[in-house]
Amino acid sequence: MPQRTGNLNLRWASGLVAGLAAAGVRHAAISPGSRSTPLTLAFDRHPDIRTWVLPDERCAAFFALGLGRGGQGPAAVVATSGTAPAHWYPAIIEASQDHQPLVLISADRPPELHGCGANQTLDQTRLFGSHVREYFQLPEASGDEAALHHLRIRAQRLVDIGRWPQPGPVHINVPLREPLVPEDQTGSPPLPAVTPVLIAHPLLAPDPDEIQALASELSGRPGLIVCGRLPQHPGLATSIGRLARRLDCPVLADPLSGLRFGPHDRSLVLTRYDAFVRRSGFAQAHRPAWTLHLGAVPTSKSLQTYLAGLSQLRRTSVVPFGPWPDPDHRDTRVIHSDPEALCQALSECRLAPAPGQWAEAFLAEEQRAARTLANMPRPPLESEVLALLTRHAPSGGTLFLGSSLIIRDADSFLSGSERPLNLIGNRGASGIDGHVSTLLGAAAARREPVIGLLGDLALYHDMNGLLAARSLDATLVVVNNGGGAIFDYLPQAGLPQYERYWRTPTQLDPAKVADLYGLRHCRVSGSPGFQGALLRSLQDGSVNLIEVLVSPRDSLARHRAYWEAITG
Repeated sequence: MPQRTGNLNLRWASGLVAGLAAAGVRHAAISPGSRSTPLTLAFDRHPDIRTWVLPDERCAAFFALGLGRGGQGPAAVVATSGTAPAHWYPAIIEASQDHQPLVLISADRPPELHGCGANQTLDQTRLFGSHVREYFQLPEASGDEAALHHLRIRAQRLVDIGRWPQPGPVHINVPLREPLVPEDQTGSPPLPAVTPVLIAHPLLAPDPDEIQALASELSGRPGLIVCGRLPQHPGLATSIGRLARRLDCPVLADPLSGLRFGPHDRSLVLTRYDAFVRRSGFAQAHRPAWTLHLGAVPTSKSLQTYLAGLSQLRRTSVVPFGPWPDPDHRDTRVIHSDPEALCQALSECRLAPAPGQWAEAFLAEEQRAARTLANMPRPPLESEVLALLTRHAPSGGTLFLGSSLIIRDADSFLSGSERPLNLIGNRGASGIDGHVSTLLGAAAARREPVIGLLGDLALYHDMNGLLAARSLDATLVVVNNGGGAIFDYLPQAGLPQYERYWRTPTQLDPAKVADLYGLRHCRVSGSPGFQGALLRSLQDGSVNLIEVLVSPRDSLARHRAYWEAITG
């Protein structure tokens, strides 16, 4: 006897979810909707998947992105048909640009409701274009065992495509007919147990001849290892530190490189370069013969300018997947390899250190910049906030860094230590949206306190994400400088329309935002008050919002005073 439609839908959705679980999906962020009912019930009933309910689809997608960033493997995000999945777009772009696996599952109307004016129906075919690694349109629900087996295997294949060879999001579109609630409320017949497909990904090792050629190019010459945002692999930092010692060359480490914190060899890891490479005298006197670039394009604009101004520079980028990190189009060599494998292979070659006092000159500038900041009577408040965050954050904890001025201040002032600290941020596309949801997703995945540092505009863009905070442990530090303070540093600040079109102060009160979502709020205006509020929040076990008041005019003056002290 044919199965009734509601039961058939649930069994079909359960087959999909079983395949995803077999592939390692352990979390699903779900937004409410009617057409997605079978998918929601299937996720809810699966014993190996934890579900999170976020009514705002944009927040749900960033929350799922944060779950993945928290190290729990790719998370799924589920929405109903119509415009609902379109709200995922910013998170999908971020996941695509940052090579973060993410499984997107959209419910859809059946074929007979398309192209006839049916309500809440639009063309969801390849809705996200080139931003997803794979799109799969599920066939109509079927109770056929062969079709269910194919569905479970297809789900595992799609998760694998999202992991390798170029990690990123995948999209599954699921057409479903009414009725959407199963007729038999006791549940559909159990599906056969799913045996996971064992999948092994290759290590992208460098060609030995290419390694020898690169070693000859680097050996005995002054050079720099430039590290942008890197994957958090356990042995990568150790391998980079060992190679730097062999070459006796500085490592210019972006805050998201994973190199500033941890017990690895940090003796040649520099964090203050954003300030001292601005000094023309230093830049002219210290011209490397080569650079070895690992990871994404670094945050520091002054570093990019310094490197772009070097002629006859041999530039090598190590690219495991995705585009070359070379916006200036000046690379002379590109090696497709796992960064750790390349550093290990290079370290095994015969290498001579850089001549003379090459590394010592950079280390001296690093120390000079640190002393300058420490001796300033009025250092930027943001530098003090960052120092206190990293001093008091739990060892091995997670710090989310927002975009705009936040990541740039971290680049300038976050010096690092031997205590491990996991720094994350949405720097794939560097958008200002989804910050709250991403850091709370990371907190949900890691099940330990997470600290987020973001600006007041980022809070405004993702206030709805605070709805997920009620059962989590996180500290949200919001730097309230009255709007888009980053434009104070740009030419737009000189325009007569600046305040209205660029500064755009929202005049929202974060205390009222916190009260709306049931969070504790504390407002501080200096580092002593901030330290006390931070310590209380870290001991609290819930989500606290600490608002740090910053005068934009005073902050700009303090930043400029620091740069002038370094470059003058």
